[in-house]
Amino acid sequence: MSQDPSNESAEVPAATSRQRRDMAWWIVMAVAVVGMVTMWWMIRDRTGEVSYTVDDCYIHATLAKILAAHGSFGIVPGEFAAASSSLNWTLLLAVVFFFAGPAAWVPGLLATIFGFLTLERADRWMRETGANRWMRLVVGLMILAYAPLLPIASTGMEHTFHAWSLTGLLLCLLRTSRNPGASLVPLFFWALVAGGARYESLFFLPILLPWLAAGGRWKTAVTLAAGMVLPAAIFAVYSMAHGGYPLPNSLMLKGNIDKAFEIRAFRVALENQHIFVLLVLLAVSMAAKWFRPGPDGRATLWISIAVTVTLLIHLQLAQLGWFYRDEGYLIVLALVEASSLGAALAALGKGRHFLVPMTACIVLAFATLPLFWRSSRATSEIVHAAGNIRDQQLQMARVTRLLGPGARVAVNDLGAVSFFSEARVLDLYGLGDNALARAKRNRTYGADRLQSRLEETATDFVICYPSWFTPPDNLPETLIPVESWDLADNLICGSERVVFYATDRASEIRLRRALDTYRKSFLPVPESTNQMTPLSDPTVTP
Repeated sequence: MSQDPSNESAEVPAATSRQRRDMAWWIVMAVAVVGMVTMWWMIRDRTGEVSYTVDDCYIHATLAKILAAHGSFGIVPGEFAAASSSLNWTLLLAVVFFFAGPAAWVPGLLATIFGFLTLERADRWMRETGANRWMRLVVGLMILAYAPLLPIASTGMEHTFHAWSLTGLLLCLLRTSRNPGASLVPLFFWALVAGGARYESLFFLPILLPWLAAGGRWKTAVTLAAGMVLPAAIFAVYSMAHGGYPLPNSLMLKGNIDKAFEIRAFRVALENQHIFVLLVLLAVSMAAKWFRPGPDGRATLWISIAVTVTLLIHLQLAQLGWFYRDEGYLIVLALVEASSLGAALAALGKGRHFLVPMTACIVLAFATLPLFWRSSRATSEIVHAAGNIRDQQLQMARVTRLLGPGARVAVNDLGAVSFFSEARVLDLYGLGDNALARAKRNRTYGADRLQSRLEETATDFVICYPSWFTPPDNLPETLIPVESWDLADNLICGSERVVFYATDRASEIRLRRALDTYRKSFLPVPESTNQMTPLSDPTVTP
């Protein structure tokens, strides 16, 4: 008869929430606060305004703005678009926008706050698994540096929220396993938050549910599954009722769902050193727990296994993040799990020459060098990336505003244009347009389908990256090029060249007026490398 994992783990006393924070905690938080404040100040100094390191944060912000003001889920009031893969983040933004208005600084503030909260949950987790203060100090600083929390927060997106929710969920599950009679309400809350934070959270279920079932903890398993699946189920029903897919368009178009049966996880791990390092750390952690004497070793082995399996599923089905963000939650969880090596190193040093544990520490330190290099590069690119978004995406939004409320504009990089203007935006990529998303999935996307969609929506202007439209998915030949912008130092934008098009002669006149007004009203910052070149016939007059 198999032993209930919860019985073994119940022997381990848990730290209470009343424990006072020690110096290790305060040092980590002080470094985090200084780092975050410095980062946002440097971004502001470069851009002169609120700017993020990716344009995607404005997609969630647009959905939240429309939801708060009009009660509909989409990028155009009254029209549904399955454009968000983070339902809870969009809802959280909508709540804040409802009370404070759709301010551009809200996503960055929330991302920063949840970065701090991630460190808090990680520290609490390490306390309750017996890590000493020095290990918690080192791992806390490593999470801050290696996740890396600063670049992730600079995106203004949901990834710190995701890391916080999963850290809280696993900590709650750890507490539940140590106290089987405890209320399952906190577990349902964390499962609901994590399940709606990002769909990748569901990757934990294939390992956690069998583990709970093996221990006979069916109520816990049902509570966990119900909480995590509920947001996705509600969205699927709502989306299909409004003509969308059961999954968000971003997953249908960008994910690896079609490659689910290819063996790609290990290949991706070998191609990305920082991911390979995580697998090595998790393997060493599992070995240390397995051979560790006492009840606390194997009792928490399930956490290491769950994080490892989730990492492999992520590599198989999802992507590694644009600007380092999508795998951030895995790095946080893996580093927290690696804190268990502290006890193993302490045991290794007992009765042996001091060089033995020192050598082990040096080997582990060198093993994390790929994470250090990745973190250094990411941090050094923050200001540059934010400058790119300011110089290209935010300026495109300003031109769109000058076209007037209700202007019908098509873009292929949805975000700032839709958030900062009142235009009726058509997303040519398909994230914010179910019809074009379905055309891509059905392989009917192309110049003819784009032309018909522009006509169906009575679109007057197109602002896009021409490099994204290659045969057979060309842009319609009827478009009139009016002006091109070239970003010489592009790091993060989808392309260095943006072209403004009109769909007819009358629209061309309006667009030229808006561009002329823009150049007179908004002078470029000295650091901007955005070169603006009028195209077509410059002699067109009203």
